Amino acid sequence: MKLNHFWNAVVSRISSSGELQVNHRRDYQGNWSYQIYDPQAEKHNTFGTEQEVRMWLDQRHYD
Repeated sequence: MKLNHFWNAVVSRISSSGELQVNHRRDYQGNWSYQIYDPQAEKHNTFGTEQEVRMWLDQRHYD
């Protein structure tokens, strides 16, 4: 349920801005990462944890 709540928050942020593209990926070793493309900044960001994504989203909101 916690992950579902997290993704609802991410989708909410994306829907309101219409900008970000988020992918949740697993590498060949089974490690998950979050890859986010910000077309406004023309940057790809990769995060290893949900907390890192949340911090980045919060920082992006205030920039």
